[in-house]
Amino acid sequence: MDGDNFKTLLKTAGALLARRAFSRGELRNRLAKAGRDHEIEAVLDRLEQLNLLNDADYAYNFALCRTRDEGWGPAKVRDSLLRRGVSPETAAAAMQRVGDETDARAALTQYLRKHCAKTGAPSGPVAVRRLVLHLRRRGFDDDAIRGALKQTVPAALLERLETGE
Repeated sequence: MDGDNFKTLLKTAGALLARRAFSRGELRNRLAKAGRDHEIEAVLDRLEQLNLLNDADYAYNFALCRTRDEGWGPAKVRDSLLRRGVSPETAAAAMQRVGDETDARAALTQYLRKHCAKTGAPSGPVAVRRLVLHLRRRGFDDDAIRGALKQTVPAALLERLETGE
């Protein structure tokens, strides 16, 4: 391996990591045009040795931030981690850890209240259906959505939706 190219790749990776955290997969993709695969892997291994690159910490922090601060559901967070090159095992471990530390239903209810404060509470069955679809896109499952809607949407409106009126 060329020592100068290794140093150049290491410097480039360091500059990227100084701006924000990356997963190993993301950083590999960013460095792909700058070097050969074995050189990039050597740089990534060195960064892991220096604890500047850690997929487990990255996945946990990403999942916690998206869940707690941005109102993302578990499915959306998991898919996003996988797209960022985090291994399925690491993503699952991060999701489990975040799930143990946060109350997903409370986070969903909080997001729903903020959303309704901005857009207005749903006033009819069509608006509730739109809201359900919105929450599904954010990665929440149907059981969690039903539970949150029971706390924020009038019961009469939910009954009308369930009976198909």
